[in-house]
Amino acid sequence: MKRHSIPRQITAPPPSSALLRKLLPLALASAFSLLPSALLHAATTIDAANHFAYGANIGWMDWRGNTTDGAVIGEYVCSGYIYAANAGWINLGSGSPTNGIFYQNTSGSDFGVNQDGYGNLSGYAWGANVGWIAFESTGAPKVDLATGNLSGYVWSANCGWISLSNAVARVQTDSIQQGTLAPNGLPIAWLLLNFGTTNISANADPTGKGMTITQDYLAGTDPNNSNDVFRITSVARAGDQTTLDWSSKSNRAYYVQFTPSLSPASWTSVSTNGLDVSTVSLAGRTNTDEFYRVGAFRPLGP
Repeated sequence: MKRHSIPRQITAPPPSSALLRKLLPLALASAFSLLPSALLHAATTIDAANHFAYGANIGWMDWRGNTTDGAVIGEYVCSGYIYAANAGWINLGSGSPTNGIFYQNTSGSDFGVNQDGYGNLSGYAWGANVGWIAFESTGAPKVDLATGNLSGYVWSANCGWISLSNAVARVQTDSIQQGTLAPNGLPIAWLLLNFGTTNISANADPTGKGMTITQDYLAGTDPNNSNDVFRITSVARAGDQTTLDWSSKSNRAYYVQFTPSLSPASWTSVSTNGLDVSTVSLAGRTNTDEFYRVGAFRPLGP
């Protein structure tokens, strides 16, 4: 592979060096537990063709590791390991933050890289041979929820800036994992974030807005806000063209289905739309009666 240096316009160290110094002594005691023999053995989500990051002072970093112990990009946290020939294994986190939602990154036993649900990455990875690697706002590390491509830079005090994508290589995830599910089938992290407990029915409607908690999760709406509802807001017909509008979220994608009758209904998908799309115009609509429905889904979801 041809090597490319990190752009020179990014030169300032991250503002969180004080926290790095605080975390370092706590991690040294457990540094040797991060050897491959102690890996979690979770299948990586990283794409087989696009799995390399690059740093001028560390070289190539393989996010697939040995395929069974590579990086896992999650809906709330990342986990697993990156492997660098010049630095060994680098830990993205255990996948089990203390509060069940995000890593707090305040101790050597609760550290890792978080994903805020909109693709922004933050927190710390740890390598016994390179120390802490910071995912912070200066480098703007991010995963594109539509494509799975990672972009931006991460910072290592011992290695400098590391690029997650460049002209010849990039890191890409094929999926974004939900994390551990509660008995009701919903992610534990999402339930704790919204309700503080997992002991809640997936079919409940706590606000009475006409959406179950499961439907709120799928649509990306707030289950505790009666005004945050996923619905079609308008339908208009002009000639043979029908236009639909609906309420959308920036971390959800959508599909539109059609049936000419409800007795019985025979739904056919007529459009699949990307992130945060809230309108679609469908040409060639000649039916006397038209019935539409819009579905939301989490992109790159299982």
